[in-house]
Amino acid sequence: MKKHLLPIIFIAAAVILWLSVYSKLPDQMPVHWDLNGKVNGYATKFSAMLTSLGIMCLPYLLLVVIPKIDPKKENYLKFSRGYFIINMAMLLLFLTINILIILSALGHNIKMGSITGLIVGALFIVIGNYLPQIKPNYFMGIRIPWTLNDPENWKKTHRFGGKIFMAGGFLSVLTVFLPAGAAGTSFLLILLIVVLITTLYSYQLYRKTS
Repeated sequence: MKKHLLPIIFIAAAVILWLSVYSKLPDQMPVHWDLNGKVNGYATKFSAMLTSLGIMCLPYLLLVVIPKIDPKKENYLKFSRGYFIINMAMLLLFLTINILIILSALGHNIKMGSITGLIVGALFIVIGNYLPQIKPNYFMGIRIPWTLNDPENWKKTHRFGGKIFMAGGFLSVLTVFLPAGAAGTSFLLILLIVVLITTLYSYQLYRKTS
């Protein structure tokens, strides 16, 4: 029951926030921004509320369902703490996005281009910290052919990937000090480099043992 309390509190906080300001929100709300931090997508406030809350519920549903359906479900007990913390970090990220969408709709000047690197960078740091603890499974971690087919490759790639994700997270956080357009572009570049380096490392391990 304890593992359900925190996510329920987060979700309840988001629901209460939406309902408390719903009457003050404009009929059309900004819900999407480009790399320069400019709004390029709108939705009705009812649609924005349902979509934002629905997306926020996803990590919680994953937390509950995935360990029951994964063929390697026995491994989840070996990294249950890291699994829970990563899911809670994702849930907190979505709660923050809900808050930012509401503040933007209420007329506050939210620099989404810069803030994205900050909040996602923080998530990367959390993921990187717990990535080495994740045991082989089909839903969480660096799931590429070479890691899924070789437990040793999985182990080494997640240890290495944890360091790369943390480094990428810290760099992403620093993009908050860049102009909006440069921040968005830099964040995407950092994400691409993190994924590419980790994938190449795993492939090199595979080549050495094949």
